[in-house]
Amino acid sequence: MSKISIEQWRMFISVVDCGGFAQAGDALYKTQSTVSHSIKKLEGTLSNSLFDMSGRKAVLTPFGESLLDSARTLVSHADMLEKEAISQKCEVKNTVSVAVDTLFPRTSLYRAIDKFMLSYPEWNVQIYETALSRCGELLEDGTVDVGIASAIPKGFINKLAMTIDLQAVANSSHPLTNSRDIELVELEKYRQVVVRDSGLRSNINSGWLGTNSRITVSTMQEAYFAVLSGLGFAWLPTWYLDQEKSSCSGKLHKLSVQHGQIRTVALQCGVRPEIADQTWVEVFKQQIESLNS
Repeated sequence: MSKISIEQWRMFISVVDCGGFAQAGDALYKTQSTVSHSIKKLEGTLSNSLFDMSGRKAVLTPFGESLLDSARTLVSHADMLEKEAISQKCEVKNTVSVAVDTLFPRTSLYRAIDKFMLSYPEWNVQIYETALSRCGELLEDGTVDVGIASAIPKGFINKLAMTIDLQAVANSSHPLTNSRDIELVELEKYRQVVVRDSGLRSNINSGWLGTNSRITVSTMQEAYFAVLSGLGFAWLPTWYLDQEKSSCSGKLHKLSVQHGQIRTVALQCGVRPEIADQTWVEVFKQQIESLNS
């Protein structure tokens, strides 16, 4: 169970936006002491300070700054869920919620969902794009029914969904494009573009290869455009490179890594155990599995 409530995150954001505890209290119709106590409790749970006081103004610490975007996303999603629940009509349709890692090819995903909905045309489908640990968190929280990611938490029914090959690429003007049989240790000297772990409770820094210089982005598309702009090299899925081949012709270069080395990521399809025996789950899994045939 989460140790931090949505209301605590809401107060945290309000203090940032309003500039102080008293102002945040006024905005939230709470007393200053209530807001102050909530923030102190939040800091105690996190074992780190979120604000420094400059006179009467609350200034974010670097740690607090690092949490702000995720906190805004969390509260925004909670608000949307509340509005959706309140405005829901009498007719409640079945909904399938699926978390899918950004590495999974979207054309394959939507093809599988399209076939699934031939069997369940009246159902709704919600898709959450995730990176690294976030899919597992959504499964553990019960937010989604099915998750496709490289790491599925223990206790969930899972099966191989697809293996994804990643190729090291850089802008054609990058110095690495002139090298042949590049050793992995050589890549460590150059700036790398990586996709941020979207998890809220953990942080997996996959594929950094020890590089000290990094550009961190939120999506595969952002990583692609960062590389295309010459900001660094990245390991990108071969399916994405093939998809964008016409638009990046002559601008993007596949690096000549020693032994033709690529990175391969196995994505698993995980299902909440309490629904694993339901018919629709088996139909959905069959469509995902058929993508490899």
